[in-house]
Amino acid sequence: MKKDKTIYPYIVVLRQKNRFRIQITGIIASFIYVLILLQRIFEHPGTRIINVMLLIAVSGIIFYNIRLMRNGRKISMTPVYVVACLSLLIIPPISWYMLLFLLLALFERAALMPEEIGLGEEGIVFNSLIPRRVRWTALNQVILKDGLLTIDFKNDQLIQRETDDEEDEDYDATEEEFNEYCAEKLKIIADSGIRISDK
Repeated sequence: MKKDKTIYPYIVVLRQKNRFRIQITGIIASFIYVLILLQRIFEHPGTRIINVMLLIAVSGIIFYNIRLMRNGRKISMTPVYVVACLSLLIIPPISWYMLLFLLLALFERAALMPEEIGLGEEGIVFNSLIPRRVRWTALNQVILKDGLLTIDFKNDQLIQRETDDEEDEDYDATEEEFNEYCAEKLKIIADSGIRISDK
């Protein structure tokens, strides 16, 4: 979502639900690539030097990411996937495993895209492959308290999601400012509805 305060004065970044699973999948896939490299080192002496260099580089990336993960930091195995795709495509023998790593790279990128909700004059927008727009008129309440965003729809649907403070550095508004903004928008809608019904 484009971080433009004129369009979205507030953007809330939601905490990723499946980040840990995606990270574990990435580490397992990286170890599979290490096994492929070991097999190539022993079975194809002509490309041994380059495969050993790849093995050292990829092992370094894997252990660096494991260390980050143990410290509670976010990791991405995309560099390993890119190296795997290129090496399996360029260095003989060409292997169809490269398609697996290409798919994993695309999946990781899509899955780890920040989930964002932009709040603007017309309503709120859920950032996804197909953005979902909801007008203020469809909402009862939007509130952020202790890092938990609650969106209450008039059709009795309720969304509650944790926010991710690390991703939201550009938007340093307090929860109080955010809640005041949402309450003001909902009050304008409520007041305009009263005026229309009075007429």
